[in-house]
Amino acid sequence: MMIYIGNIAYSMTAEELKELCMPFGNVVSSKVIIDKATGKSKGYGFVEFDNDESALKAIQELNNTQVKGRNIKVNNAFRKNTQTETPKDTEQQNPEA
Repeated sequence: MMIYIGNIAYSMTAEELKELCMPFGNVVSSKVIIDKATGKSKGYGFVEFDNDESALKAIQELNNTQVKGRNIKVNNAFRKNTQTETPKDTEQQNPEA
């Protein structure tokens, strides 16, 4: 299960995110999202655990806690849906006057 960790310090690394979450279970991966234009952190990241129980425990214990002077937000990470949910509209014809 993957969790989202937001409002992290811009100096925080993926390794530090991993270390933050390791007490709750086996961390499979961790990453800090980097802005492509600036090369700097966007202030959030993701951590993947090998089981849901560990991830849920991390969410419960870490959400709204202080890390590096910032109050972090920790939630279940949902995959972004890149496709539109609604079917494409059919071409409408306007009546001629």
